[in-house]
Amino acid sequence: MSLRQTPFPKSSLRSFLNVISGISLTIVFILVVFQPFGTSNFDHPNKFWILMGYGVITFFSGLFFYLLIYTITSDTRLDRWSVLDEVLFLFGIILICQIGCYFYWAGMFVGRLDWSQFLYFFKIASLISLVPVSVYLLFIYQKYKEVKFVSGNKIPIEYSEPEKEEQHLTIYGAGKNEKIIIAPENLFLVKSEDNYVILFLRENGKIIKRMMRNTLSEIEQQIGSSFFRCHRSFIINPAKIAEIEGNITNTKIGLTDIDTKIPVSRSMVEKAKMFVLQ
Repeated sequence: MSLRQTPFPKSSLRSFLNVISGISLTIVFILVVFQPFGTSNFDHPNKFWILMGYGVITFFSGLFFYLLIYTITSDTRLDRWSVLDEVLFLFGIILICQIGCYFYWAGMFVGRLDWSQFLYFFKIASLISLVPVSVYLLFIYQKYKEVKFVSGNKIPIEYSEPEKEEQHLTIYGAGKNEKIIIAPENLFLVKSEDNYVILFLRENGKIIKRMMRNTLSEIEQQIGSSFFRCHRSFIINPAKIAEIEGNITNTKIGLTDIDTKIPVSRSMVEKAKMFVLQ
């Protein structure tokens, strides 16, 4: 599957703030502790405060770009945010942060702008960011490469009993035309991914994954009480429980035909065990 077709759950503002804060603090830590790129030769009574400024610039530059993208991007595009979109977004973030840090450096140390210095600054910053960004992109591609967008299609229904033919679930996403119709027994698992959910469904005897923009709480209301929210990030079909393992502090559920072990909140352990005994 191409990067354009591979979905990616666009981060909420809260999640992005956590990420950009971590990146900014990491930059400050590296500059203050290891003092690379000649900063060890820089002598100033407020040296550490000045170096911390790079972290501040990175934080606000990243936040500005995030808010800009969310403002100019349509809801339809956000509903179908892909790995390719995330790649472009990340490189945009890197570019904006590099420009901001260069202006900060030029203002603090040089007092003027110079294109040759900017290109050198850009080259160094790009080389530093290339490895972690590449590793991150490879990780998210591998994680979501088997997931597809929900597009209003009806998943083929596999019934074993004639009287069940009229039963079905209609699950709606937050985006326009985001809808999926499925037999309850073909919905195995719903997993939260920030402002998105991934549905684990059975189609033609195989488990497939579909992503839509919505919260897990909203999906829980739509599919009804016959499903079990065992964890703040997971809803399972109790009829598909194959096993329960672990102790009360680390209980996990195994589902039929799904390799992933599902964590169980401590308050839900006894209820989960009751489903197995039924």
